[in-house]
Amino acid sequence: MAPDKPSIRVAVLVCGAPAPVVAEKYGEYPFMFKNLLQLGLDHLKEQNAIDKDTVLISEGFDVRDSDSGPVYPKNPYDWDAILITGSAADVFDDIPWIKQLVKYVKELSTDNKAPKVVGICFGHQVIGKAFNLDVGRHDQGWELGWSKTDLTKAGQEFWQDTHMRIQQLHRDAVFGVPEGFTLLASTAHTENQSMISNDRRIVSVQGHPEFTGDIVKKIIEVRTVDGIFSKELSEASMKLVDEPLDRVKIASRIVQFIQEERPL
Repeated sequence: MAPDKPSIRVAVLVCGAPAPVVAEKYGEYPFMFKNLLQLGLDHLKEQNAIDKDTVLISEGFDVRDSDSGPVYPKNPYDWDAILITGSAADVFDDIPWIKQLVKYVKELSTDNKAPKVVGICFGHQVIGKAFNLDVGRHDQGWELGWSKTDLTKAGQEFWQDTHMRIQQLHRDAVFGVPEGFTLLASTAHTENQSMISNDRRIVSVQGHPEFTGDIVKKIIEVRTVDGIFSKELSEASMKLVDEPLDRVKIASRIVQFIQEERPL
């Protein structure tokens, strides 16, 4: 499946779907993540930090329950990375497709030849669950909208900044850091905002780099009407939703992470 040009191949494991009104305007999750990673790749090309002929190849695989069952890549070794999306589901629920996904991540982590793993929001929580951490409801409720995460020393080295500006949309959290991982980022609300495995094969982020301010606005509007968000939470979150984001920088680092060689 490899083209003549150098490529970055990403299998997107789809764990949820945006509200129809959001998807109609901004696309489904595979489209959002392809756009995000392309932003990062284009930026690296502009900085002469990657071969200018490099192309991005991505494909979505719906791992949720459906009439045909969960769909996974037939051969994970065809891919440079497995990216796990966000979801409205809860990692801690006793649901077959979630348990299968957690097992899949654990199996990938024990295979030195397996592709790298990138977890976003729900994907971050799946990784935490796969490594036996407690994942559950946060006692402070939702973390919603724009946030400026604080980066640890390791986080500053990995994300190449002193902070990470990113959209948040979660009320579940990973409590603690797994053995063999290093904490990269925190907020006052959630301590584990980002982590990386010490063998540099897995990285995850609690926030949503794929979301723009406009996407989050629409999500807030829909979920407020549906009664999921209170009026007070909605109004408070809307005040900061248009603040600058580090989407390009985050995407660039994810692309570089996927491309870099694993330590022996």
